[in-house]
Amino acid sequence: MNLSNNGHYVIKVRIANFCGLSLGIQNVLSLNADDIGNCLQEIRTHSDFPYVYLLSKKQLKGVFELLSELRSIRSTCFPHALFLIDNDEVTLEEPLLDDVDLDIFQLKTQDSAKISEKIVAYAQAKFSFDHRKLEISNPKKLLDYVDVLIVGAGVTGLYAANKLQSSKLSFCVVEQKDKVGGIWSTYANRTSQVNTSEAAYRLVEKAYRSNRDHSTTREILEDIAQLSDNVAGNLYLETKVDSIRKIDGSYIINATRNRESYQITCRGVILAINDRVGMPREIVWENQDNYQGLIIPGISNAVDDIDWKNQKVAIVGMGAFAVENARTALEGGASHVTVVCRRHGTVCPKIIDYLNFTTPYDEEFKHDKKSNMRNMLFWKKLYDHSGAKQPECWMGKVKHDGHTISVSDIWFIGHFLKKLETVSGVVSGMYENGLIVDENNRVEADIVINCIGFQRNASHVSEICDYTITHTNNFLDKNFMYLADAHIDDDAFNSLFGSSVLEMVKFYLDVYLYFFDNEAYDSMIRSDGIDTIAIPDRKWSDYISAAAALMNKYPDIYEKAKRQVAERTGNFLEAHDLQTYIAANRREWIDTHSLLAGKSMKAEDCLPYVFEKLIKNH
Repeated sequence: MNLSNNGHYVIKVRIANFCGLSLGIQNVLSLNADDIGNCLQEIRTHSDFPYVYLLSKKQLKGVFELLSELRSIRSTCFPHALFLIDNDEVTLEEPLLDDVDLDIFQLKTQDSAKISEKIVAYAQAKFSFDHRKLEISNPKKLLDYVDVLIVGAGVTGLYAANKLQSSKLSFCVVEQKDKVGGIWSTYANRTSQVNTSEAAYRLVEKAYRSNRDHSTTREILEDIAQLSDNVAGNLYLETKVDSIRKIDGSYIINATRNRESYQITCRGVILAINDRVGMPREIVWENQDNYQGLIIPGISNAVDDIDWKNQKVAIVGMGAFAVENARTALEGGASHVTVVCRRHGTVCPKIIDYLNFTTPYDEEFKHDKKSNMRNMLFWKKLYDHSGAKQPECWMGKVKHDGHTISVSDIWFIGHFLKKLETVSGVVSGMYENGLIVDENNRVEADIVINCIGFQRNASHVSEICDYTITHTNNFLDKNFMYLADAHIDDDAFNSLFGSSVLEMVKFYLDVYLYFFDNEAYDSMIRSDGIDTIAIPDRKWSDYISAAAALMNKYPDIYEKAKRQVAERTGNFLEAHDLQTYIAANRREWIDTHSLLAGKSMKAEDCLPYVFEKLIKNH
């Protein structure tokens, strides 16, 4: 079912229909509760939307058996609600439900129209995130002393706070904005998804119903709200750090909150202020006033009210937000999308990103070269079949310096169906119907979306403290860590962190706690492989090489890294074993063709799905 929450933005939900009613709406999966084996297999291949189940009393036994199986693997297909259609009141005495977040509705009707209305109303309320959850109120005054001060309440800062809460260190988190969430609450769109596979960006370990793969903004914000609630008594919003000084081995922080000045003494500091994503870049093109269409930014939900149907769309830029907006426009019914870019960024199909995290590592956290080459050859074959233009750096490098790798299946399908194309060049101006590229190439567009990136934010560090140099393992000083993303250089994803900055954060939080007030810090910071670099020059490869040096010298750090990778891989394979993942991805592949084509598509008419052969070799 596709539900419009505000006229154009679509909420997606799937109905597992066990009672055989004909609902006449989209995304209904008809299932037989008497055949749990087939139910489990079928439902797991439709894991892209959140679920509600529709059933009657006589299906309860089979459905509860199915729920038990789904819970055991923390499947995202575990429903959010059960809708019961029996006329008589049904008593549910089921231990499985004692500790789960599961809404139960007894409709006492079999009228399809009324049932659909109830599910629509529920989904609109349930799957629209309430941003007020991010406005954490804490009436307490700032403490004079804590062991560790965390600056920034984005994903990194909140995850660090929850990690410290499980230690014996006191802490507080200060955030200058009026809400938590950082980039996710400030710049993400409702249609955004995590650009890495789910278990490598898992903020909360759940007993059941893990987030969906490439988790949505709503899911991440719900997790952020939970992390915030966990540490609410130690979290202070609208608190600006004015300065950080080191005096006699302690750190003195001057801060302002509600126009009142505070001084906090602490043994340690974690700067969790973003580096790579600062203020959005702005641009005005020549003759922009002559353009007759819409110009909108591709961030912060600016596209929510856009009706994409039959529109020609031009997107400027080719980073993650550009690829995301291309997907959003195509799913919304745009007739054609043109992406204008200076150079072609690397776009990765979902299965390749999955394999990057589930393929076994060797003892140095490297993938087997044969596996890497095999995956690259399938990836290149997909580019060739789809007609999408390969990155100019291929195949010498997997990506351009400074670029991320975007994950998107629709990128290749859209190219195959001739609904998506890229134009390389620089926007030199506008005319009444679109963009002018390289002075004379005209790109017609009803809607232009700016996805031109962000300013770096690394300079903010020197604005609040005297440090201009950092060690490559993220330490500015003893007990003082700058824990943030960095410039994504050439070899950024060839490590135990994969493409996930959160995996880096988890590793270095373990490092931070291991060396906190530890006499070994002084020798560690002088170790081979631990270098210094100017803060604005930080790169992924710096903290990757420093991680290798730490693991080489400290067996405890190495063992922590092994556990981290093992847990992450186990989480993936628990909910998505390779065969199930490919079955789901294969099904979604064909559905996406049908969506973009506006008609049912057969597999033989689609872009060839080349990845099934990977099962035999993985």
